[in-house]
Amino acid sequence: MTTSTPAVPSTNAHGTAAHMDAADIRNDEHIVLQVNHLKKYYPIERGFLRRNQGVVKAVDDISFAIRQGETVSLVGESGCGKTTTSRCIVRAVDPTSGEILYRTPEGTVVDLATMTQSQIRPLRRGLQMVFQDPFSSLNPRMTIYEIISEPLRVHGIGSRSEREDRVADLLRRVGLRAEYMQRFPHAFSGGQRQRIGIARALAANPSLIVADEPVSALDVSVQAQVINLMMDLQDELGLTYLFIAHDLSVVNQISNTVLVMYVGRVAEVGPPQELFKNPKHPYTAALLASLPQTNPDERRKREIPKGEVASPANPPSGCYFHPRCPYAVDRCIQETPQLEAIGPGRWVSCHRAKEIELTV
Repeated sequence: MTTSTPAVPSTNAHGTAAHMDAADIRNDEHIVLQVNHLKKYYPIERGFLRRNQGVVKAVDDISFAIRQGETVSLVGESGCGKTTTSRCIVRAVDPTSGEILYRTPEGTVVDLATMTQSQIRPLRRGLQMVFQDPFSSLNPRMTIYEIISEPLRVHGIGSRSEREDRVADLLRRVGLRAEYMQRFPHAFSGGQRQRIGIARALAANPSLIVADEPVSALDVSVQAQVINLMMDLQDELGLTYLFIAHDLSVVNQISNTVLVMYVGRVAEVGPPQELFKNPKHPYTAALLASLPQTNPDERRKREIPKGEVASPANPPSGCYFHPRCPYAVDRCIQETPQLEAIGPGRWVSCHRAKEIELTV
């Protein structure tokens, strides 16, 4: 894992990171991706005439930046907006508003949020994705060679023999044998299929890989192997990851910076070593308290949030977490908290972050 100084978010009146101080992609050549005020709202349409009855705020004004060679992870419960964020970045879905500033391999900065699909297509060579389900993400009718070489063929890279050499090299890099390239996906286990998915993502030498829960569908022992593989490839090739996960132990192992999300907003930001040891947002503490205790002799009081996760179609006023928070006061109900710096590399969106002591 490459170490680096995390991007510093500044805040706006809406309580989200307005942009990244000391992390402006136009002035810092080491930044690969910068997201500013990203929103994704889905309309709620009902009735025969499909009249608009509101919106689902899947992603509600978030900002972050990723520097070359580092891993930024988005974590949170199911439905918090992690995957929607990743799909907006690769433009699998169109964002409602905001900027997705991406530095191309040639060094040009473009806003993916405003580009058409035809304009984005040439850029996909440098912007690849590893999907969650290794079984449905590989075409069962294509050989492993065809699957891995497809990005090369689509972008017109190399001759047939050169693509065969590239596929053989990639298979060896991910721990598989080169002669496997003529087999079909059904001949491989889940862990092997995910290695094939990683090889496909690496085929065109991308500058950014978006990994959407790449190990959540795998056995625990296989998860560790795939995570170690991704870390080794990062060190070897200087890869940059946006890593989506809900398993905090995995995030702790691979990340440089962690963004904790709740109902489409960022609750807390920080390096994993600090954030997991000393959380400052009650929601982060609740996530950490849910981790299994490895030592049965150590007992701890779990602060399990009451109630249900807020609906992004009808979020509460003020802090979205206040209906479940044991520390909520009137200000939390009435006023949206801003993402404020609380220490080196640490930011939190909580009115009482400096008052309360959280234990995990």
